[in-house]
Amino acid sequence: MNAIVLYTKRQGQATSYEFNFFDNQFATENLAVRKVLMSMLESVRERLTDVEVEYNDSMLAEKLGARRAAETLRFLGATKENSKENRSNGIVVSRSFQAPLTSERYAYFYELTDIATLSHYRLKEGSEDRIVFYFTRYLQLIAPDEQASRAFLQKLDDFSLPYKLVPIN
Repeated sequence: MNAIVLYTKRQGQATSYEFNFFDNQFATENLAVRKVLMSMLESVRERLTDVEVEYNDSMLAEKLGARRAAETLRFLGATKENSKENRSNGIVVSRSFQAPLTSERYAYFYELTDIATLSHYRLKEGSEDRIVFYFTRYLQLIAPDEQASRAFLQKLDDFSLPYKLVPIN
């Protein structure tokens, strides 16, 4: 297997690691991609406090079925009170919500067989993004310090997942 490419960028004390789907040419349900997400999750696990999800009702229902889509959203913490509509020209194009990241919700993301089940999500430490999946364009870890960076790269090694780091400005 060829090495996956991770684009890196320093952001103050933090380091961003971005897995770009176009450049890596992997499907979102590929085991290598799942291992990247699992490595990201494990490297910042103790810091994660919240999950933010953006979704399109019809796309999610098409992917999971209406009933399972609703169950998944409720499980992840969506309520009428915390959900907001995102509109374009007066039409609802997506909805989003933020909820606490419980251990059960963490397990949901860790065990995803297709990391694009939800089209856009952020796992946060307070108001800071730590892991971002954005519409099958990229999967990003913002490691807040050297310890989290080392943990991420060590987990990739533990999974026997070869990688190449490409610094960007």
